[in-house]
Amino acid sequence: MSEQIKICFDYSHGDKLTVESPSFIDFVQFLFNSGYKLGKIEAGLNSLNKIEIYDLLIIGSPYNSIITDEEIDVLKEYVENGGNLLVISNGGGDYANKTNLTELTQNFGIEFNSDRLNDSVYYVNQQKRLIINKFKPHAITEDLNSFVHSGGCSINAEEYSEDENVKVEVIAQAGLNCWREIYNGKEWKEEDSPNLPVVVASKYYKGKVVAIGNVSIFSSLGREYGFGALDNSLLISNILRWLVKERVSEGRIISAKLRETIFYWTKKIMKEKHWENLSDIINFSLKFFKDHYDDVILIVKEEREKKKKAYKRKKKTAAVKKKMEEDKILDLVEVKRDTKDLEDIMSEIEKLSDETKIIQ
Repeated sequence: MSEQIKICFDYSHGDKLTVESPSFIDFVQFLFNSGYKLGKIEAGLNSLNKIEIYDLLIIGSPYNSIITDEEIDVLKEYVENGGNLLVISNGGGDYANKTNLTELTQNFGIEFNSDRLNDSVYYVNQQKRLIINKFKPHAITEDLNSFVHSGGCSINAEEYSEDENVKVEVIAQAGLNCWREIYNGKEWKEEDSPNLPVVVASKYYKGKVVAIGNVSIFSSLGREYGFGALDNSLLISNILRWLVKERVSEGRIISAKLRETIFYWTKKIMKEKHWENLSDIINFSLKFFKDHYDDVILIVKEEREKKKKAYKRKKKTAAVKKKMEEDKILDLVEVKRDTKDLEDIMSEIEKLSDETKIIQ
């Protein structure tokens, strides 16, 4: 891509998801390797001039902090003008996290519920870990099989049928065995709650918003539930791609799984040879392959033929060697022995076993 996509993290509301936190190192490394340029805002979200230079703003699970009315107005204008938001809550929603995300997101048809989701099927001892495999066909769910939603809350999606400039979609839902603990204003109550939304997307005038009620999906702390679990990283990649793809001036952002050895090799090359990002290496490699396709395929075919011939020679040599060894063993065995040889052998056996003493 000729122009780097700029992603900003909110640091002004006690957000759990931050670039420097070792808890999210895999996610942050993914952003760097994907060629995104990262920034942060620490002094509040009340300046449109500061925010609008970014293609995407991530509000990463605020804690014990309130978003002001002025900030909400600025963020609403930012999205309306073409900005994009990724808004992340966590288990217990606004009530448990002592914040007011819903006051912001309800402008885009999204509400975070003050609940904690559980599932009684997949993890008996860890029922807060939901396996999500109920999706709407969408760019965000492309190539997804399932992802883990652990320790999170659910989301309500409000239809804006009267306003063609706003479109709200439920992207992913919990299953039939979902139940939750929900705060009703006085106390926590348990109730069966199948099919609750866990990822919701909204198109709001020129901008987009994605809401997810689970910050641990970005975490590096647990392979069972974090960034590396099931298709979690693919889901996050798809979300980012959908949010910012219209800002890309050249090319498209895609999701691809690299072999681990290739991934670490490219990281090494980036560091040693000062490549700007992983996307540049991949694009250079594919362009070279495209420009020299016939020659490369010919070389690959020749190498395969060489390997086949070498394998056949090796197999033939091994067979000959085995035959020679068998012949050598057979040469050591005399085909015919006379009676005296047999008597000598019996005599030696008697000496070894001391059988003569028993006979006497």
